[in-house]
Amino acid sequence: MNTIINEESADKVEEVLRRFIDESGATYALLTDMGGNLLFKIGEENFDGDTLAVLSAANYAATKEIATLINEDNFSLLFHRGNNENIHFAKITPDILMIVLFKPYLSLGLLRLKIENIQNEITSLIGA
Repeated sequence: MNTIINEESADKVEEVLRRFIDESGATYALLTDMGGNLLFKIGEENFDGDTLAVLSAANYAATKEIATLINEDNFSLLFHRGNNENIHFAKITPDILMIVLFKPYLSLGLLRLKIENIQNEITSLIGA
């Protein structure tokens, strides 16, 4: 990805992500490119965001290859449930992945709807 994001657009993306956190109840959201380079991170953080970005991009790529192996284009949902945190992966653009951590008591369906609602906004801000 060779997208250059200016400071004004970066500030607006951070505003969109903060609003998403506030409205969805998620604990953390990050945007990464498919190579695992961390672009944005917002929310409560008690872990290494850079490592999460790299591992998430690798996880997404591996899952995409599994889909190809079984003659699927892709899986429509990539989600892991934990005791304390759940994690959801959403492809925002062909080059950008959104990773969201949220508590198990939050609705995955509502979270996915809120991600869909901000996807076009983020895409327009980063020029992808």
